[in-house]
Amino acid sequence: MALLLCLLFGWSGAAAQAMEDPARWTLRDQGGDRWGLVLLQQADPAYPPGWRLRLNALGSQPALDHQRPLRLEDGQGGIWQLTNRSQELVREGAAPLPPGAAQFDSAGLDPAPSGVLPLRLQVPLASEGSRPEAELTLGAPVVEALRELALQQLEDLPAHAA
Repeated sequence: MALLLCLLFGWSGAAAQAMEDPARWTLRDQGGDRWGLVLLQQADPAYPPGWRLRLNALGSQPALDHQRPLRLEDGQGGIWQLTNRSQELVREGAAPLPPGAAQFDSAGLDPAPSGVLPLRLQVPLASEGSRPEAELTLGAPVVEALRELALQQLEDLPAHAA
């Protein structure tokens, strides 16, 4: 049903698929470490609704910072900061946050990034050592999914209603 609604309202590609199943990619950072990137909707009614970008360390990377935002750059002057929503990874008052995972609010993708320029993610790490962040470069499939999502979110804003 959700997929049908996405198609009726013009969603396609990864954004429509993410309505049914979270969209997932495996990436490598500048040091060769593997990361999982997941694009999903926040389904827990205890938290604000919306799309989230979740990062999971798939190796022995340093712990992620659960306070700082995720920074995205396109190399042409476009910069976005996504609010850190890592507290949504566990129920309020539950176990500590997982050190190898962080979650960010995709509402910060305004204006929508270009669908053709690669994006560089600066993932905040908890370590204060020589590596305060991991850098990942997003290729075409992920960039296109983020662009589609950002455009849809912008259309859904009350100010864009006609």
